Amino acid sequence: MRILLLVAVVLSAGIFLVKPNATFAHDNEPRGKHMDAQMKKLHAIMPVFSAALAELESALEKSDAAAAKAQADRILTAVPDLKKSKPHKNIKQRKKFVELATNLEDSLTITVDLAQKGDFVGANAAFKKVEEICAACHAKFRD
Repeated sequence: MRILLLVAVVLSAGIFLVKPNATFAHDNEPRGKHMDAQMKKLHAIMPVFSAALAELESALEKSDAAAAKAQADRILTAVPDLKKSKPHKNIKQRKKFVELATNLEDSLTITVDLAQKGDFVGANAAFKKVEEICAACHAKFRD
């Protein structure tokens, strides 16, 4: 009896290894089913955000206001598309998604303004807020 139960458990576990689990976007819809043009833009935006944020952080560490502005501008030009997009999950809370995008825009603007004034301590603190907004958005709206 134990051997039969063990065989059943092993076979069940093997099914999960052989059959890939579906990934989901937009609550319970399989990824790819709801891949409209705006979602494709969102998928293209995120790597740009990631790279620009890393470069922005580096520019702030080097007290390079011009580079900080250039990287922030890369993100800021994409924020309008972000605001038009639907999140991957919790799509009924899209208003909060747009609010976070607006907060991201505001915090980036503050970060750059402080850097351009030479206040890199303040700019770094404002940048931490940018990172917090990104993390909050990903936790609530991303797979």
